[in-house]
Amino acid sequence: MRKIKTYFNINRQLCIAVMAIVLCIAVSCKKDKPAKTTDQVTPTLIPPVTDPGKGIYADSVFYVQDGNYRVSPLSSASGNYSCIPEGLKIEETTGVIDVNKSETGLKYQVTFTDNATGQTKTSFIIISGINYQDKIYNLANGDSIAAPIYNANAKLALPDANKNSIFDTDGGCKHAGIVVNGGDAKINLALSVRNQGIDTGSTEEVKLAYRINDNSNKALNGLDVKIYFYRTSSEIPQYLTDLLNERKTTIFDANPFSPTQQNNRLIMNKAAKKASRPRPPCIIVVSR
Repeated sequence: MRKIKTYFNINRQLCIAVMAIVLCIAVSCKKDKPAKTTDQVTPTLIPPVTDPGKGIYADSVFYVQDGNYRVSPLSSASGNYSCIPEGLKIEETTGVIDVNKSETGLKYQVTFTDNATGQTKTSFIIISGINYQDKIYNLANGDSIAAPIYNANAKLALPDANKNSIFDTDGGCKHAGIVVNGGDAKINLALSVRNQGIDTGSTEEVKLAYRINDNSNKALNGLDVKIYFYRTSSEIPQYLTDLLNERKTTIFDANPFSPTQQNNRLIMNKAAKKASRPRPPCIIVVSR
């Protein structure tokens, strides 16, 4: 009986010793483990915020005027101004736009970046005038007229057409064999091809001068025009095909986009900042 009692005493002492060792190990591990603190914060980079407030300029459409015409931003904050597409005569540090020296008939995206806060503000402005769609016109499909686009919106009617608005005022297009209606600025592509007497090649680049009876008060305006002729679309050189594709990302129109389309369009245009100028319009004519 004494032996059994001694046996249990030894085992009890052994268990106590084992438990003590386990407890020491657990405490030691807990000390080695780094303590969680609420002070540890992962740093995040916050991108510049786009200011949804007022536009950069007092208006969104500007018209050429006789004499000098310059437009200043509403704010004189220190920063940098950039624009897409090329063609807008804008001072990078002041944002002042020389309207009469800018390419007209186009919509521009102007972005101001504030030097102090890094915030950006974006506005869309239009320099009033006409343009033509960059596309391939197929005469065999009856696509023989290039109609003017007024103020970057194909849905807008041309002011005072066939009345007091006058196109090709100095006959520059007529002398180059480009047939332009003097009242509504429509280009007769089929007749222009016949006048050229060629089926492959292009006209010379000429200035289409015009006066529109709108808020410009019939001030002299104009754009460069050049027309390319080919028998089939397979003859169109690669550089012109590339140019047409490039224009899809560098030319804005005034029609509204859904938010997704707008974001995609802006992303594409940011990537195309150094693209070529959007003039003259890329008018390509094929016979079949």
